[in-house]
Amino acid sequence: MTRDDLNWLLDDFHRQVSDVRGLVLFSSDGLPTAFSGMPESEADALAALGASINSMVASASAHTGSGAVRSTLIESEDAFLMLGQAAERTGLLVVVSANADLELVAAELEQLLERVGSHLATPARR
Repeated sequence: MTRDDLNWLLDDFHRQVSDVRGLVLFSSDGLPTAFSGMPESEADALAALGASINSMVASASAHTGSGAVRSTLIESEDAFLMLGQAAERTGLLVVVSANADLELVAAELEQLLERVGSHLATPARR
């Protein structure tokens, strides 16, 4: 799957799911793979942040013996950050308005993670 295909998936999610401010797909080393709803400089910063958060949460999970982390939710005054694993070594961070229906966004996010994961697992055609 090309970067354009990934951007299309993220752009579609951003358009379809209300209260999503922006989202970035990132590698475990903190580099953005695709993004929507934000300038590239913000995607760069949030990709690095997302990779750091995923690493810390995975470490905490390992130390507590609580199993693999499925998702992470961070609540701030004006927004939520929702993080999930799209594929091995690939995460997704979504910035959501504080007044969002989190159950709805989480359900849509789960579907997006499955779609992205499937596309990342499929080799590109030659």
